[in-house]
Parts: sequence; C-alpha cells; structure tokens
Amino acid sequence: MPPVDARLAFAVELEQLDQALAQRLEALAELGHAVAELRAGAEAVRAFNQALPAERTHLDDAGAEATRALEGARAALAAAQDAVGRARGEDARAAALRDEARATSALRAAEERLERLRGRRSALEREAEQRGAEAAELDRRARELAGRLAESPRVSTTAPAEPGLEGVLDWAARAHAALLVARGGLESERERIVREANELASSVLGEPLHSTSVALVRTQLEEALR
Repeated sequence: MPPVDARLAFAVELEQLDQALAQRLEALAELGHAVAELRAGAEAVRAFNQALPAERTHLDDAGAEATRALEGARAALAAAQDAVGRARGEDARAAALRDEARATSALRAAEERLERLRGRRSALEREAEQRGAEAAELDRRARELAGRLAESPRVSTTAPAEPGLEGVLDWAARAHAALLVARGGLESERERIVREANELASSVLGEPLHSTSVALVRTQLEEALR
C-alpha cells in the first residue's frame, strides 16, 4: 500500500477536528435549548405567582357581590310568589305570574353566575397548586442542568442555582451567558480549521478555495492527489 500523502493526512486530521467541534457545538446547543426552556418556565410561574393575589381578591370580591345578588334574587322571587297568591282578577294574576317568571329567571342567572365564579376560584387554586409543583420541578431541573454544564468542556463554571424561582432565573441567565461564550469560542475554532483546510487545498490545486465544509475540501484534495 502506497504511503498516504502528508497533505491529505493533514486534511483528514482537520476534518476529524471539525467533526469533533461540530459535536461539541451540537451538545452545547442542546444545553442552551434546555436552559432557555427552564428560564421560560420559571418566568411563567413567576408571572402567575405575581398575579395570583390580585386574581384571588378579584374573584373573592366578585363572589361576595354575586352572593348578595343571589340573596336579592331569592327575596325578589319570594315577593313575586307572594304577589301571585294575593292577586285578584285575571289581569292582576297574569301580571303577577309574569313578574314571578322574571324573578325565577333572574334567580337562575344569579345562581349560575355564582357557580361560575366558584368554579373559577377552585380552578385558580388548583392551578396555584400545580404551579407550586412546577416550581419544585424547575429547582430540580436547574440542579440537573448545572451538573451537565459543569461536565461540559469549554463552559465556564457557574455557581449552582439558589432555591426558588429567582435563584433559578439568576442561574439560567448566567448559564446562558456561559454557553454563548463557549459556543463563540468553538465556532471561531471551526472557522480557523476551515481556513486552514482551504489554504491547504489551494496550495495543492493552485487556485483559491473558499469552501465552508472541511469534508468537501478533503474530498477535493483527495481527488487532486489521486
């Protein structure tokens, strides 16, 4: 077997380095996506928690007003029913019955409104409980991602997240910045390797080469040296 041309061997080495860097960049991109999801989840829970007291107060006030309205509707129906019993004459009784029907309809509407408000209040508390569970999961997820970042080459160490949403958000911001720096460094290395590959191929081919793929450069160089 004839010896491998040193220039081709160097091109193969550059291609392998490029592939290794591409894998690292892919891993960092995956981590970046996970950190972004964590940050978005923490922001959503924080926004809900910030709005929760006002929403509780609003529903409680609306529920109290609806309860008073229901009591008034019940009293109005009782008065209308009493008027039906006291009505004398066909016209008076017909008018009283119409009033009773309206009062019945108003009572039903008041009951339905109060029921809807109670349903919304119960749903709010269920969501609050769910958001609490999400916050605990976000804490766990932040610790997990911090461990993965600590094991990632080129990523500067970030202190673990403090407990709570604010701690998670602070850590996510620091992790995002560290990942950007690491990815920038790896991308610069890939650009340097591409330039080296192009320069190598240009010296062999005798013409400038501006490929963005080290694998393509290696293929062209291999064909030229065949």
